[in-house]
Formats: sequence, structure tokens, C-alpha cells
Amino acid sequence: MRIFVSNALFSYKAQFQWLNPPMWLTMKLVLSLSQMAFFVFVGKFIRGEAIIPYIAVGNALQVLSWNAVFSVINITGHDKWDGTLSYLLATPASRFPLFLGRAMMHVLDGMLSVAIGFAFAGYFFGVDFSSTNFVTLVVIVALTSFLMTGFGLMIGSFSFYFRNPIVFANIFLFILLIFCGVNFPVKDLPTFLQPISYIFPLTYGIDAARQAVAGASILQVSTLLTYELATGLAAVVIGYFTFIQFELLARRTGKLEEI
Repeated sequence: MRIFVSNALFSYKAQFQWLNPPMWLTMKLVLSLSQMAFFVFVGKFIRGEAIIPYIAVGNALQVLSWNAVFSVINITGHDKWDGTLSYLLATPASRFPLFLGRAMMHVLDGMLSVAIGFAFAGYFFGVDFSSTNFVTLVVIVALTSFLMTGFGLMIGSFSFYFRNPIVFANIFLFILLIFCGVNFPVKDLPTFLQPISYIFPLTYGIDAARQAVAGASILQVSTLLTYELATGLAAVVIGYFTFIQFELLARRTGKLEEI
């Protein structure tokens, strides 16, 4: 717990030592709005205005993937490029709290991104939040933001062996847009592809968020949250073991120092 908390605090300090707050705020506002607007207008052109709330809510929650996946991947990538990764790995600290703690700032930042996304959905696209169960919605957002870090750790482990794992991150983010029911129902996918959708906790999180906006309680979405928790924890565990295996591979092949 001490390692987890200290690394979460150090990650926050390191991030905002170089990150310009106005630039960060611009990214928060522009990314959420531009992505949502693009898919809303495309969906409106194809299916009419009835699809707008469906797409807006889906994109409001999906935007946390940029933090939980993309930013978590950058943790290891930046250490490698800055030449500090080998020093970090030389410490006797357990890898799990070490890197998961460093991801916590991005988990909280992802929750803020979702809040901004929901604000845009209501203000610009007329999504009705009058019936929303906000307690349920907050639980869903927090759980989804944390559980998606497993995929960030999994793909971030590629940093040990590959020079630029961001390529894999970009591919993965587009996979989430296609398979997680962000802009269209999973049932619209070809039948043989639909099972892929249900390996991602984001699929369950988006479905549960739409129900929470409609007024569903935690008990009413408990089945979705159970599936989300199961797939998310599995991703975290697999991500951790992938991380360890790529570290060992990088040590054997000398890729740890290669940039």
C-alpha cells in the first residue's frame, strides 16, 4: 500500500511538472467534444435523431480509454525513452503496486474526462439526464476507469521489447470503438465477431451507463457490473503477468536499453 500510494503521488507530481495546465485543459475539452460530435453527426445522418443519446453517452464513457489505456502505456514508454526504466526495475519493490499506483492519476483523470463528456452530451446534444441515477453512474464510471487500466498494463508491457508501443495503443483504441457498443449495438456486428465484444469491461460499462442515465439503480445493473468486474480483473491479472514476461524477455535479449 505504501508503494502504491507513493507512486500515485510521484506520478502526479512528475506529470504536472512538465505538462502545461492550459494545454491539458484544451485536450480535455477538444478531444471529448470532437470525438462525440463526429460520431453523433454521422449517426444522425444514417439513423436519424433518435440515435443521438445512444451515441453521445457511449462516447462520453469511451473517452476514458485515452487515459486508462493510452496514458498508462506511456508510463513505461516514457521511462524507457528517458533512460529511467532500468533504474526503476532495479528496485526490489513489487511490480504490481509500483506500476498500478502510477496509473491511478490517469484513472482519476479518466473519470474527469467522462464528466466533461457527459456535460457536452447534455449541453450540445440534448441528452436528458433528468432521470439519471447519479450514484449508479458514478460507480460505473469509477469501476470502468480502473478496470480498463489492465489493458493499459498489458499493452504497456510491449515497451520492454518494442521501440514504440503507441502504435499498438492506437490500434486497440479503434478496436474498442468497433466492438464495445459505443456507436451502435453489439448485435449489429457479424455474429461470429460478437463474442469479442464481451471480453472488454468497457462493453458492460457503457451498457450499464446508458441504463443509469435512464434511471436504473445499482441492483438493476448488478449483473452487468459483475461481468464487468470479472473481465476487468482478468485483464489486470493478465496484464500483470504479461508485464513480467516481457520484462524477463527484455532482460534476456538486451531490449531493455534499446530506444
